[in-house]
Amino acid sequence: MLEGTFVFWCFIAGPAFRRAQAVHGLQARLDRRLLAIAWSSLLVGVATGATWLVMVASNMSGMPLSAVLRGGVLRIVLTQTRFGEDWLIRAALVLVIAGCLAVLGYARKPAAVWIALLASAAFIASLAWAGHGAATENVPFAAIHLPADILHLLATGAWLGALLPLILFLVVMGHDGSPDGIEVAQAATLRFSTLGLTSVATLLLTGLVNTWFLAGTIPALLGTLYGQLLLVKVALFATMIAVASLHRSRFIPRLTTVASEAGLRWRAVRQLGANATIEASIGVFVLAIVGIIGTLPPGLHTEPRWPLAFRLDPGEIAASTRTMLDVIVVLFALCFAFTAFTIHRRRYRETAAFIAGLLVLGGIGWVALRPGIVRAYPTSFYASTQSYAAPSVARGMPLYAENCTVCHGAEGLGNGPLARKLPTRPANLTEPHLFAHKIGDMFWWVSHGSDNGVMPGFADKLTPDQRWDLINFVVARAAGDLANHASSQVTTAAALPLPDFAFEQNHAQNTLSQMVKKGPVLIVLFAARAPRARLEQLAGLGPRLGAAGLQVVAVGLDPTTDNGPFIVEVANDVRATLALFRSTTDGGETELMLDRGANIRARWTASGAGGLADTATLLADAVRVASIPVAAANHAGHAH
Repeated sequence: MLEGTFVFWCFIAGPAFRRAQAVHGLQARLDRRLLAIAWSSLLVGVATGATWLVMVASNMSGMPLSAVLRGGVLRIVLTQTRFGEDWLIRAALVLVIAGCLAVLGYARKPAAVWIALLASAAFIASLAWAGHGAATENVPFAAIHLPADILHLLATGAWLGALLPLILFLVVMGHDGSPDGIEVAQAATLRFSTLGLTSVATLLLTGLVNTWFLAGTIPALLGTLYGQLLLVKVALFATMIAVASLHRSRFIPRLTTVASEAGLRWRAVRQLGANATIEASIGVFVLAIVGIIGTLPPGLHTEPRWPLAFRLDPGEIAASTRTMLDVIVVLFALCFAFTAFTIHRRRYRETAAFIAGLLVLGGIGWVALRPGIVRAYPTSFYASTQSYAAPSVARGMPLYAENCTVCHGAEGLGNGPLARKLPTRPANLTEPHLFAHKIGDMFWWVSHGSDNGVMPGFADKLTPDQRWDLINFVVARAAGDLANHASSQVTTAAALPLPDFAFEQNHAQNTLSQMVKKGPVLIVLFAARAPRARLEQLAGLGPRLGAAGLQVVAVGLDPTTDNGPFIVEVANDVRATLALFRSTTDGGETELMLDRGANIRARWTASGAGGLADTATLLADAVRVASIPVAAANHAGHAH
């Protein structure tokens, strides 16, 4: 409201009054009211800002509010934190605004109004540095989040903050009743309408940017409190736009009627005031929701609890059907736009035709989408709290042996001791279908049991982290089993993931996940005796491997292995995990080529039909694997 008052003063009221010289008394009366709004807003800002500082200091220090006020915590927060620096800048802006208001209390100085406008805009924009926009990093286009936040705040102040000054302005003009007053009201409302359109366009664009960074997925919008409140905010914002549209479509045109219809014009002024009051009232609820949202972690930083019993799985839709759906979406959007245009132009026959088109396209789209509508669970979009890495897989091994072997069998083939006694055969946990399931669905089944009621849930027996460890083991073993049947030909299809692991080489610590960021990696797995001839051959190819971007890591699965080229030191849990990816009939050595996502793209064994890859094949495959695009970092939830 502080910013909106000065925006209204500079861009709405001032230019409107300059068009009518006979209403200077009304201008003075309005100036006094605007000055009162500005002082009140500033005082509320100071009081709530001081309270905010104390509460943040209490949170940071863990001390009660009374201790914060007595001790030196406030000084530390103000001088040693980014929040404190921002707060001091805001305090300086408060002094500038207060000085301008003091000057305006004695005389209307245009320079003071414009300085106050700039200071109040900086005052509200500085909030962005205390929000999520300033903390966004290490994501695509992170640099645009903070500017979008600033523009969002400024547009909010310019539109929503100027509504109360507009209401007071229309009340003052309504009490006047003179022809000059009508001219001033007409000029001001037209200018405010332009301001509103500009602000709404800015809010829509920056709101989309903020939503992408903070709740950029459908699960985050529907499945988190942050996203749900954001949807309520959007609904209220749309209602405000609908109310505001009445200004332009119905009431403002009445202000431009001939002078003989002055009564109708003044009635339009009063209706504009009533509409602005409704608009401002809805805006209060929007701000209340924003206040609540500001205390919550963003939707993308929270596990989304999916509220629907179904979800859309594009993988279940044929590629040709997906192409058809793209065309349907474009046609539906065009049809919707033409429907809105014909309604606006009151061409009702054309409107009926376009509505029929929408129904037909919607029906075709539903039929095409139907195969992709699959069963969903509250945890379907959960992300694992335990990374897919060797320590987690190793912790999951004994958990599987203790809880799952009796039904699924020691090898996961669905042939445990109780399998034949069950009405439904337990699933084979080594088949490719395992990777068609979302990891959140697996978490639900492990926690609450299968849909057919045969598999029990383990939520009362295993902690959430243990359940994720168990799932990581099942996934790793399935990947290892399938990898043992993989081809030596590079595949660009969906690949099997190798768990991350840490190792030491030349007294330096490293991880697989760090290595694959630089390019493809050849993992050499061997038993007790190191394949020295092969490793020396690879070492001799060093410059050529480097030119192809290929890195080599050799891991002995026996703790007694000796040193040699590329051999790294690993912990026992890494050996146990990587043993899942080596067959006992591999002739003593297995080689896996990984892409930049740590997915297995090719496999060779010493006992295979073609043996290990020769130099030409290895170098050619490395170049090809390096060119395979890797899925972008998952823009999905992760719990704090």
